[in-house]
Amino acid sequence: MLLRYLIPSDQKFYTNYAVPLISSCPERFALDGFRARLSKDTRAAVRQLSDFETAFSQFQEDTDAQYEMHPRFGRYVWDVADQWYQKWQVIFSIDHMWNWAHITEHDGDNDEENDDGEDEGDVEAAGRRPFQPATIEPWLDHISQRYNIHPNHRQLLERIYGQLVQLNQTNRPLALVGASSLNTMPFFPPSWFADKEPQRHGGANEGLASSFVARFVPPYRLTHVPERWDRVFLKGLTVMDLTRQFTVEPSYIFSTIPIHGLTLHFDPSTGCSHLVLVMKKASHGSLEESLEHDIPTNYDKPRALALSVTKRIKDLHWEFVHGNIHPRNILLNLADTLGDLSDITFMQRNSHSEHYRHRGGGRWPYIAPELANHNMSSAADIYALGIILWQLVSRITFPDNALIDPHVYRIEPIPGIMKEWEDLIADCLQSDPGKRPNAYTVYRRLEKIPEHINLDPAVLDYIHHRRNEAKAYLEGHRLSEMASTTAEVGDRVWTASVTRWVNHSLDKYPNLVQRFEVV
Repeated sequence: MLLRYLIPSDQKFYTNYAVPLISSCPERFALDGFRARLSKDTRAAVRQLSDFETAFSQFQEDTDAQYEMHPRFGRYVWDVADQWYQKWQVIFSIDHMWNWAHITEHDGDNDEENDDGEDEGDVEAAGRRPFQPATIEPWLDHISQRYNIHPNHRQLLERIYGQLVQLNQTNRPLALVGASSLNTMPFFPPSWFADKEPQRHGGANEGLASSFVARFVPPYRLTHVPERWDRVFLKGLTVMDLTRQFTVEPSYIFSTIPIHGLTLHFDPSTGCSHLVLVMKKASHGSLEESLEHDIPTNYDKPRALALSVTKRIKDLHWEFVHGNIHPRNILLNLADTLGDLSDITFMQRNSHSEHYRHRGGGRWPYIAPELANHNMSSAADIYALGIILWQLVSRITFPDNALIDPHVYRIEPIPGIMKEWEDLIADCLQSDPGKRPNAYTVYRRLEKIPEHINLDPAVLDYIHHRRNEAKAYLEGHRLSEMASTTAEVGDRVWTASVTRWVNHSLDKYPNLVQRFEVV
């Protein structure tokens, strides 16, 4: 039955590789009550496979099960090892999870066939059809009970499924003839992730979801693992209760950041499992790590990074406001000059005619001053971008293990900086959000900055002076790990260690930006 909804190469992969391998060890796939829904003729033809490396060797020679050659490049769009993982993504996409659901009504073999000669099985017998909300309920009920999924996260998973089905039903006619691709949103059991390393920025102490770096170890893992399927970043999704008025729109996930799929993480403090985004671990780290380790000699790399980040913001602002742009949330996946935005925790839909009430959030000092009054708009993202543009030249980062001294971490004009760059920073950091340029204007101005211009010696001297100043300060002012996430001065928190969930005292935070106002 599933075969009617797959392109031919995925149909063959499903019957010749996925079904026999899952059948040989369903417990490793965490598929209790596994039942593949195939036509009678197909069931008889399914091969017996149990060894994944042997199966992959056969897949390497099986061009009918692979994606077609790219007409322009004359080679596979992905290498074969990467395709192996791509194929499994389709099989475990949430919109196909009805195929693994154990349905008790009319349980048993159903001999009725549809017009295509395929066995409709229990899904049809129970009055459910693929790609309908009721069809996936048995699977949702099962995993909710098995992993004790938080009710709000269960609800979010249902909403993700609904939007995924809508998107794919629209694109399916083109996809079936190879003219388009479908969105795959796989669900990976939590047992498929090993060696979790918690990322200590933010966390449960502020009500925000935890994040991890982990190793991806699905049952079909190969001996030779393509890099992006080996180490992964698990980004926790914060979905608060109704009293906090916070939720996540599934369209944010589909529209904004590249992810492998979803999994769950058990939180001992709540006794529930929470949804987590599975993302590629950035090959070149985050922008913050780049700022800390590299000192450029010319404007080429800062310009390339600025263009890359600004383009992401420009594209995002057609529909959304990010709400939490800072260097840790900019990942360098493909090259150390190409930044991708991550994190959808505080994202909201954009409105060109009104300001949205800010739901609280953002990392100081990247929080625009107007957010103290809860006025959220795309201009707040531009303010954060202005600070990043300053950092790309100054190479100063804000510590997560010390109270920030307003003098040591001041944001000020840089001696000897290119005038076009300084003017752009100053415009982005305007205290009046209405006077800041939009992302498109910032991008066009960055494009006009000439290439191969060396940094003025005064800029390099400034970088070294500021770095030495910060280093000397940190030697005597580092906080303990516990204090770095809880330290308060009065009713203010002056570390830049975590994302601010509640910003009631933003107007009392020290202003680090100095003398950047443009008359």
